[in-house]
Amino acid sequence: MAKEHFTQQELADFKAAQRLAYDAVAAVEAQLYEGITEKQAARAVEDWLRDHGVSRFFHYGFAWFGERTRFRDFTKPKGGALGSLLNPKMAHFGKQFQPTDRPLRQGEAVILDVGPVVGNIACDMGYSCTLGGDDSEEFHEARMALEPYRTLILQLVRSGATQAQIYRQVDELIADQGFENIHSYYPGSVIAHKVGKVPGTRLPTFRINGFSPQALAYLSGHLLSSAIRPRLNRTPLWNEGADQPCEPGLWAVEPHIGKGDIGVKWEEMLVVTEDDAYWLDDDLPHTRYWKQHSAR
Repeated sequence: MAKEHFTQQELADFKAAQRLAYDAVAAVEAQLYEGITEKQAARAVEDWLRDHGVSRFFHYGFAWFGERTRFRDFTKPKGGALGSLLNPKMAHFGKQFQPTDRPLRQGEAVILDVGPVVGNIACDMGYSCTLGGDDSEEFHEARMALEPYRTLILQLVRSGATQAQIYRQVDELIADQGFENIHSYYPGSVIAHKVGKVPGTRLPTFRINGFSPQALAYLSGHLLSSAIRPRLNRTPLWNEGADQPCEPGLWAVEPHIGKGDIGVKWEEMLVVTEDDAYWLDDDLPHTRYWKQHSAR
């Protein structure tokens, strides 16, 4: 498992899966109410997708409210990428990241995150919003602060910069803006990870701390390949230690920043080819938000 190349039809299928995921979180955003819990919101995202034909997940629904959107008091991963990915105390796999019974309060930040699988096509997305669109000045500032990361990351990938170089430049921008790097709490401290066609879609699926066995097999296969033959296979986890340019394939990119009680992120798929890179879809809720407010 190394470089991945997709046909135009496959890319169209990935785009459709990503849009379906965004439709799900938009539908749940419209249904949020004061007092709903993280568990209820995450389950609502999954239920909407199941009602629209999804039966498998790369990862199941996550929902974080208020100070939990910026992972306050969470533990950062330690050690190598494979160890942090499989460590039950870390990141998405640890209890600290699982949706809780914490209720939503008016004006708080919300992050909804889900990865549906359609056929064997997997996607992964994350979305920031607030209850009833009641954006505080602080939340709006944070959400707008995310805009330059999309352009910066794409330009640097196209220039051939290594993932570590891009990670550090993103870190510098985060610091310049006065925010904290929250994606450093993710497994492997990643800002992105590979996503593609998952194996074992005819086998039973179930929930392993928020992820499916098929997703774990996909990522673990890439990790093992990179460990055994590092010159030919690069890691599927993009972090500060990844000293190679982005490998061809699809990358779920998820810059996540925070300040005070507010954390915000976007997550969408980046297509990397042998000689180019581009975002899979330029018409997404966060890009529309930036255009809407930049025009004012």
